[in-house]
Amino acid sequence: MASESDAYQWAATLPEHLPRKLSISCWIWSWITSATEGEPYDDLERCMIALKERGFNAIRIEAGLNWAFDLDGRPRGDVEFGPWIAGHGWNFSTTNSRGGGRHDVLERLLYLFQYARRHGIYVILTSWEYQDSSWFLADPDLRAQVYDIAPERRFMQLAEHHDRLLSILKSWGLEDQVAFVEVHNEPEHSELPSGDEGTRLHRDAIAFLRDKHSDILVSGDFSSHNEAIVPDNVQVYDQHVYGGGEWYFSTLYGETVRHPDFDPANPRALAALDRVLREDIVSWDEFMVPAQNIRKAWRDVMWMYENLDNDRWDAWVTERFAEWEDRIRAGTREMFAADADAARRRGLPLVHDEGGFFYPPRLSRFEVEYPGLSILDLFTDLAIEHDYWGFMPGTYCGPDHISWTEKQEWLRAVNGRFQSSEGSVS
Repeated sequence: MASESDAYQWAATLPEHLPRKLSISCWIWSWITSATEGEPYDDLERCMIALKERGFNAIRIEAGLNWAFDLDGRPRGDVEFGPWIAGHGWNFSTTNSRGGGRHDVLERLLYLFQYARRHGIYVILTSWEYQDSSWFLADPDLRAQVYDIAPERRFMQLAEHHDRLLSILKSWGLEDQVAFVEVHNEPEHSELPSGDEGTRLHRDAIAFLRDKHSDILVSGDFSSHNEAIVPDNVQVYDQHVYGGGEWYFSTLYGETVRHPDFDPANPRALAALDRVLREDIVSWDEFMVPAQNIRKAWRDVMWMYENLDNDRWDAWVTERFAEWEDRIRAGTREMFAADADAARRRGLPLVHDEGGFFYPPRLSRFEVEYPGLSILDLFTDLAIEHDYWGFMPGTYCGPDHISWTEKQEWLRAVNGRFQSSEGSVS
């Protein structure tokens, strides 16, 4: 924990117009891809009003940089969006978009920022284009354009598009709604250069943006908790905490679709998988035809989520949680403390703007009811203890999630408790 002499020093690094605390809701790409009539983001101003009702004052969004601008930096105009996995997706959080939407993404960004200014909301700009969001582009040629950019050029291409967007926002007088900018989400888990060369390219992109926009904070964004890959010129220390990651990989996935004995032709041969599947399931071969659209790393998990009986899943997960709870709590405490130490050494404001357990089925209730919800309460306690500047109370807290409609009081309480906190000094 901070000593009395160094507590809150980072606050002096913030632009004066930004709040002392950011309560963040993750809108990810859904604010673009789930925005047709009747979908959760079809009315952006209504979403902003609902944010305030739940105690949020910030959102984190996919900026759609290569969707807003073409490769030469010209406004791209209308872009069509499709489903992540055609014909499927009812049980996938953030990826259950209907498809068929057509938007001028730059125009939609400007509307979003105008509503943000009207309702006192601050915006974290980032990108998932080299991780998962490009697969929503309906036009395969446009997807190919994004991926044809040479890997060593991708960080700077994104930074140049961020620069274009920030310049346009400034021309509209909307720049004060930018909380900070991330070049790209979790570059260490994306199709971007890695190692020392990746860190150098990331640092150069951050330096470019800081030079162009010295009045706006620029950050890196990671989930590995490896301080060595965080460029030395970030202005916000931002690490995602997934307290249940090991649990998911070793047990929830490890005993089902990633078990060495998993047979796609006979999935019920595994007792754990048989227990949680619905009676009528989509076959592996049928599902994998449209699933070729997404990264291979997600295909087996998405097949399982498509075929789950969520009540059976929740019963199984609740049983297994008892074995893992102490480890999850201890590991979460360690990650928060280590990140706080790193931020303090660098004198930077500290942000947790994504995380929770890992990646639950969309309609699973385990994380919105106790005992599962108690882990997210622990996240809040730790964000307060370590004096975080920005905090997200679980990744799945936007208009397209269960917590948005069923846990309004809990969200208001968490956000109120965090925003009124002053950290823990000893």
